[in-house]
Amino acid sequence: MKTFISLFLISLPIVAHANHHSVTIKNDDLSVTLAAKGAELQSIKDLSTDIEYLWQGDPEYWEARSPNMFPVNVRFKDNRFTYQGKEYEMPRMGLAVIGEFETLAKEGDKKKDAKIVQVLRSSEDTLQYYPFQFELRVISQLKGLKLLQKYKVINKGTDTMYFALGGHPGFNTPLNKKRKRSNYQYVFTDKMHVKRNEIIDSLIQENKLDFLKNEDRLTLSDKRIPSGGMFLYDNQSRQISIALKGRKPYVTVDLGDFPNTNLWTPPGMPFAAIEPMVAHHDFQETALAIEDKNFLIALPAGKSRTYQYTITVNPKEGERALKK
Repeated sequence: MKTFISLFLISLPIVAHANHHSVTIKNDDLSVTLAAKGAELQSIKDLSTDIEYLWQGDPEYWEARSPNMFPVNVRFKDNRFTYQGKEYEMPRMGLAVIGEFETLAKEGDKKKDAKIVQVLRSSEDTLQYYPFQFELRVISQLKGLKLLQKYKVINKGTDTMYFALGGHPGFNTPLNKKRKRSNYQYVFTDKMHVKRNEIIDSLIQENKLDFLKNEDRLTLSDKRIPSGGMFLYDNQSRQISIALKGRKPYVTVDLGDFPNTNLWTPPGMPFAAIEPMVAHHDFQETALAIEDKNFLIALPAGKSRTYQYTITVNPKEGERALKK
């Protein structure tokens, strides 16, 4: 796999602290660290309790923490596509995860709106995998106990660009290693009676499976949870959380502008991922031409699209979840 040309890191003002590999922003409540590679979240820590909420990438289970997926969600079938008759290879999770982002910073009162902006631009290297000129901006901003994750996709070329976009934050579950997965639940804002798309080998299948039956909680030891993901199309529950069984959530993802969600917590794994998605995985039966994948976003030349989701922590419930 060819690597991208690394972009330089510029010096940062007081709202952020950086080294060659990561940048940290803080306010009075949270400390958040992001990597230069992939603009990937590395840490979400509550300052009052020192609780780390983000999965820390233990390679025994899953070495990533919160990859940003662009211009594909998870993968295309056979990791390839064509455009105007020419075939391209698309790396799993896309180009953002292996790209070195340029890190910018904006002035701000760190008590209110600590912010960092990270940018990936198309290059000769990216064009070998994805034949479109683009700019992807990842804006991370703190507001109290909320982390806003904002994405701006800009078509810098002269042709319509086709893309998917997604976040993939994993959370420590359990927070206390002495607890069992059966102590934890996904929590939805609404009681739902829904089916979910089956996913096999990271591809969406035609058939749908019974999922929630007038339920707003799913215990992580539930036998309905597969090794693959649980994809919810146009999810009516706009907030999805993780909580101790029967308790209020200790971390919540508000899907914001992202219509779809994938939940991923393979049995026996000590993390739970909540993945906001614009578009989704490729289908098992799918068009090879990227311009014929009608679930992708078609962005005209010179235009941009912006999407945002948020992560909110609840320190009180976080402390409770740490107790035996």
